[in-house]
Amino acid sequence: MKMISLKKILITLLTGLILVLGVFPAYAVSSPVSTQTVTIRVPETNAISTGYGTSGDSQMEAMDVSPDNTETPIGNLYVQSCSNSNTQLWVRASGDFRGTKTTNSLELSNLKFAVPGANGKTNFSNGYVKAGDQNPHADGDGKISLDLYMSVPYGTAPDTYTATVYLTSVLDATAPA
Repeated sequence: MKMISLKKILITLLTGLILVLGVFPAYAVSSPVSTQTVTIRVPETNAISTGYGTSGDSQMEAMDVSPDNTETPIGNLYVQSCSNSNTQLWVRASGDFRGTKTTNSLELSNLKFAVPGANGKTNFSNGYVKAGDQNPHADGDGKISLDLYMSVPYGTAPDTYTATVYLTSVLDATAPA
């Protein structure tokens, strides 16, 4: 009989202990708490992405432009700011347009750009020209559109002419080198 009573007492004590530990786990194991401060630094960044029209292509293939000295719109480039600071967009072009099948060329001065709502038509040049300001914290999508216009002189030989346009973003500072 004593064995049964002792067994019941042990079972009752263990059950009570399990209940106390299950209900109040903080009392069961006391562990120290340590905290650590985590500090990060986000540097100023400056980046852009470019595209053409609605497709986002990076190479622009303009439609046929008639050799009639008329200024013809040939589409628009857009420049998306990926910066976290205010920047300026600057553009330039590389030399004259060169024929791909002939040695003919078209003067770079025949190509102009305009930022809709911001400025009139401006000639591209071999040096950088400011196209506009980009503010990543302003409302909108951070895009600047560059509408392009080309004049092809009378008598220009049929060919496909190419030139390279450079788009650069600089932090609100000075002109690019």
